[in-house]
Amino acid sequence: MKFSPLGKFNYFHDHLKMPPNDSRRKTHKTAMAIVQELGSESNAHGLAKIAMSRKTKRKVMWSLLVIIGFTAAAIHLSFLVIKYLQYNVVEVSEMKDGMPVEFPSVTICNTQAMSLTKLKQRMNEIPDINNWINFIYNAKFGEHFARVESIQGFYENLFQEAHNVGHEIKDTLLHCRFNQRPCFPHNFTRYFDGKNYYNCYTFNSKLGNEGMQYMHTTGPQHGLSIVMALDNDDPPLGGYGVYNQESNIEHTAGLRVQVHAPETMPSPMDHGFDIPPGYSSSVGLKAVMNSRKAYPYGNCTYDRLTRFPKYRNTIFSCFQLCKQEIVIRECQCRTSGLPSTPEQQNLSYCGTFHHWQTLFNQLKRTGTFNKTHLYNQRLDCEVKVLHRLSNDRSYEAKCECFQPCQETSYQKSISLSYWPLEFYQYNALQTFYDILEDSKRINNSFMAEAYYNLHEIIKKYEPLAQNMTEENQQQILHSNIPMSERQKQARATQLIHQNLLRLNVYLEDLSVIEFKQMADYDIADLLSDIGGTLGLWMGISILTIMELVELAIRLVAILFKSENRYPDHNDDHGSANGILEHASERTIYPHDTYGPFSQPEFQSFEKNDYGRTTNELPPDSPI
Repeated sequence: MKFSPLGKFNYFHDHLKMPPNDSRRKTHKTAMAIVQELGSESNAHGLAKIAMSRKTKRKVMWSLLVIIGFTAAAIHLSFLVIKYLQYNVVEVSEMKDGMPVEFPSVTICNTQAMSLTKLKQRMNEIPDINNWINFIYNAKFGEHFARVESIQGFYENLFQEAHNVGHEIKDTLLHCRFNQRPCFPHNFTRYFDGKNYYNCYTFNSKLGNEGMQYMHTTGPQHGLSIVMALDNDDPPLGGYGVYNQESNIEHTAGLRVQVHAPETMPSPMDHGFDIPPGYSSSVGLKAVMNSRKAYPYGNCTYDRLTRFPKYRNTIFSCFQLCKQEIVIRECQCRTSGLPSTPEQQNLSYCGTFHHWQTLFNQLKRTGTFNKTHLYNQRLDCEVKVLHRLSNDRSYEAKCECFQPCQETSYQKSISLSYWPLEFYQYNALQTFYDILEDSKRINNSFMAEAYYNLHEIIKKYEPLAQNMTEENQQQILHSNIPMSERQKQARATQLIHQNLLRLNVYLEDLSVIEFKQMADYDIADLLSDIGGTLGLWMGISILTIMELVELAIRLVAILFKSENRYPDHNDDHGSANGILEHASERTIYPHDTYGPFSQPEFQSFEKNDYGRTTNELPPDSPI
């Protein structure tokens, strides 16, 4: 059988193919081939268009569109990241039901800082009190006279006497019940206010060994109920007090009450409200919780009060302590109008006139009281610094005071009713002062006048009431009470309404309103918007990103893996990367199993010619 040279070449070309499992020729793809392959298969539509396009203009057009889309996506993503890094918050409110509510602390202060009964007693025992009064009303203090003659000036110069003439809870608390159980003076914690009220007392302060007081029921029967005697005795005969026009809170009768979260520092002057005598005052509470976001969304803190760890942190208390530090730093003294830490207790007050007793005796001997102007440089400094801080809040930036991350406050509703009715006054005094068991307490109180006035009238008509005949009944109902007895009854009523009050503090709702800060734009929102942005501008999703990861892995594998590179004859296009290569030389490799080599027609093809290029073959070669 004869073959033409071209026919013999075609037959050889069709049968001279290496099997795919030849170990000497592993298929090897270049980095560009891998990129082009994954680009053609990518879910990112622009990349696929670039990889699959055969025309250069189309490749350039889609390359420009991909660059524009990538730029727009990058700008859009930068806006999203900036928005996230602003850490804005929104506040939402939520009503919480079915949970016990912690009962607040209740701080009470007598609006009259000094007990007139104790003051009259101490004036007879301690000459310094009379000397101080004579000293301030005979010497000249200039513009600071109102400060020196105030109760604040009294405390800053007589110290211990201010504690002695202040009201004691054991003397003024007549009745106390909490959640239908009796409470006692030892359930109250003393807090001293040297500027306005002297001795204040806090119920449920939790500063001692007291546990949390949780409430499960609403209404005044299940809250705190106290009856207080204000000890507003008549002034000494011929004596009177000086009315201070510069004070907006002095010269009143009643209680100053503050409702605040347990373990927080009381501030009755700034956050309290007044309760008048002669009334039963009801204070209904509704708990409000504030939950704030910590860093990086905000600068709240879970720590206790840094300068006074005894108390929980509140931003108001922190600023008060910071102002005290500023006064100490600038004036080398402290003010009694602001709280002091234990470390500051050894510093003297700015309003103190050191050795004023010696100065008083000297001025008294020389008779130069009205001619001598007394100047206190530290007091002048304190007044100026506090006035500056009250009108310029720039100091707050240096105080490092932050809002607590968890804070509880209480909404209040206050109502009053006339109390006690005249019909119950006599028995009320018997009950509150335990007169039937021991009359000593009422006898030591100026309320003894009210009690014995009523007692005299009651005892006069008591036999008629016990023997209720028709004649006695008519006498009781229709007889006119003599004027003297009416005056005694009116005097007793005046004393009772001037000194006694009842205060009920209770929860009116067990639902808790929580104002919670939440991230306005959190990580979930950021990821969602990133996905939307990449999908909008480039058609990229998570799977597309996985394709890029695969590309990176395969490219790294090329760098670290060495392979023999052989042309792939199974590729119909004659190249590894899918691009047709026009080679001028082709190497031919023999194989023992190929049938054409054993045919007679190929006997003239020498075996030592195997492996040569076509250009090296003899002219009479069949190829």
